[in-house]
Amino acid sequence: MGLTYRGVEYDPKNVSVETTEGKTIGKYRGAEIHQHVAKRMPRQPKAHGLKYRGVPVE
Repeated sequence: MGLTYRGVEYDPKNVSVETTEGKTIGKYRGAEIHQHVAKRMPRQPKAHGLKYRGVPVE
């Protein structure tokens, strides 16, 4: 599925992250709410050629 943002078309990349159930952080309407902790964070590729207000970003 192609998306467009400000006239630039791109294909979204879905990244799934494996998580484990962490400690209980509270209750909502009688149900316990647990914190989810990532097992391993995926590495983000470095973006090349980015500019901010005309200045190249490293």
